[in-house]
Amino acid sequence: MSSPATSVIHMASAAAAAMLLLAGLAFQLGSREAAEEGALQAVSPGEAAPVLESLPVVADAAMPVLPEETVVMSGVRPMLAVIIDDIGPDVAVADALVASGLPLTLSILPFAEAAPDIALAASAAGLEVFLHLPMEPVGLADPGPNALIRAHDIAEIARRTGWALSRVPGATGFNNHMGSAMTTDRAAMARVFAALEGSGLIFVDSLTHQRSVAAAVATGAGLTALRRDVFLDHERTPQAIDAAIGEALDRAAATGSAIAIGHPHAMTLAALEGLAERAEAAGVELVTVSRLAEARGRHQAS
Repeated sequence: MSSPATSVIHMASAAAAAMLLLAGLAFQLGSREAAEEGALQAVSPGEAAPVLESLPVVADAAMPVLPEETVVMSGVRPMLAVIIDDIGPDVAVADALVASGLPLTLSILPFAEAAPDIALAASAAGLEVFLHLPMEPVGLADPGPNALIRAHDIAEIARRTGWALSRVPGATGFNNHMGSAMTTDRAAMARVFAALEGSGLIFVDSLTHQRSVAAAVATGAGLTALRRDVFLDHERTPQAIDAAIGEALDRAAATGSAIAIGHPHAMTLAALEGLAERAEAAGVELVTVSRLAEARGRHQAS
């Protein structure tokens, strides 16, 4: 039987190895993204841009917006929950995040081929799993197959959400993928939450539109509803991501809790390497969304 000291060493070694893997993936993704950007810039005026299937899926927010209401918790250690969206298309990135040792919430796209396997692996490793539920955006961007559309009746919405949940086993909650059109339609969102009545799922409004009513409608339907506070990588530069992490930590410290959303981009992965140390220095505890929701619920009930 190994000694406690040996177990600690093994755990530290595993965590270090995972962070090295994250660093390597960040470098590889950065090289790939730079090459893809260069390919786009090389297209002459009037030419059709090449189809780059490896480009990451991104949210459709035109501008990052903050919640209209701020929940302030006092008397508790400040908490920050970090959701990583768009998980699924790149299995290596998902594996690295699962192995990172950070208490992340991975939001998985249901149409990704590896979605079920990633969900099961993340849950087994103690991470929280969310469904990244595709919804209708403003404009012509494609949210993916089986996305929820405002014109759908409750039966079709129930069918599509049921399919999506079956693709992400063990999901404890969900947030919207795209959805800037869907989440501003009160009647459409009421149908979504009616279809999920009694599910016990947590809903996090990604806030891809400043006039989103999704969280308010979810609360009215009896679901636990939260809102995203900060996008970590709306602007993809090291300086901007560093500043966004600082904003998320500051918000958590000031109000008692905050929710940040990031994506599996190279610069975001690189920034995650130092997240635990920055949070500790700021006196902020990194937690899952469920843990944060539970703490807010206790505070509001007291």
